[in-house]
Amino acid sequence: MKWGFPNILFMLLLLPVLIFVITTFWQRQRRKFARFAEIKFYSYFFQDFSRFHWLLKSSLLVIAILFIILAAARPQWNKEIQIVKKEGIDIVVCIDVSKSMDAQDIKPSRIERAKDQISLFIDQLKGDRIAIVAFAGESFVQCPLTDDYGAAKLFLSMLDTETVPSYGTDIGGAIEQGLTLFGEKEKHKVMIIFSDGEDLEENALEKAENAAREGTIIYTLGIGSPEGSTIPLPDEGGDVVYAKDDNGDIIFTRLDINTLSQIASMANGLFYPITPQQSEIFEIMKNINNIEKKKFDSREFLRYREQYHYFLLITLLLLLLEFFLIPSKKVKYRRVI
Repeated sequence: MKWGFPNILFMLLLLPVLIFVITTFWQRQRRKFARFAEIKFYSYFFQDFSRFHWLLKSSLLVIAILFIILAAARPQWNKEIQIVKKEGIDIVVCIDVSKSMDAQDIKPSRIERAKDQISLFIDQLKGDRIAIVAFAGESFVQCPLTDDYGAAKLFLSMLDTETVPSYGTDIGGAIEQGLTLFGEKEKHKVMIIFSDGEDLEENALEKAENAAREGTIIYTLGIGSPEGSTIPLPDEGGDVVYAKDDNGDIIFTRLDINTLSQIASMANGLFYPITPQQSEIFEIMKNINNIEKKKFDSREFLRYREQYHYFLLITLLLLLLEFFLIPSKKVKYRRVI
């Protein structure tokens, strides 16, 4: 036999105290009676009270408490093998961490809004595995495929625009890096790209076409505004300055809807601009849920069956008996001289 909550069994130590209280009841009763009357009147005063039935009623209550404690400790026996199968799909999230993601045309900034969206997306997952790829001029795997959503969100929280030291934005490289995380025999592959769409390497469309040939569906989420924004940078004195190009002109970074739309269209996905309502996340989840799930994990667990219900049934019967048992008896009253 095993116990689910063995620490509760320490409450059994209270039973001897309860039994002691019950067994000394009559002595205490007689002492209390002697305070206001002669002891010879004791038998007369309690002659309609059945000591046997009272002890039986008390015993039933103690045994009922015993079985309640045993039930709360979750007794278990009879081993059984339980097979747990996990179903889901593998999803790779690519997040742009280039300097343009510090732009604040979307508050508090593009990078923070992207992280909020990805965090919400992770909260909606049920059984699917997720990986995170961070990219700028280069790409690297920030979080490998996992169904530990807490760990994925922890890795996500550590990302910022200083994560990748290589300047630039290579969306094509992120797609290529993301494809390496999928198994070769996977029937369905989903990739989600969070970016402002400024593909400086200009190879994203070619990589998206290659991904589509391998059965990968790519969704793109545009972060930023078409009007554009400056890129704030702290200087050595801690003041805010704005990024400039080689000619000394202030850089304006704009959301490239056209590039992101073409990437999604080429890989059988959809493009969504990020909105404050975050409805695009739920739309993507709806599409993903329509994809056939695969079994990517199967484990056998040896477990004991829960048997606490037997103890609860016994407790209920004992309490019913105790409730209907009346500690009294019929007597013919006699005079006490």
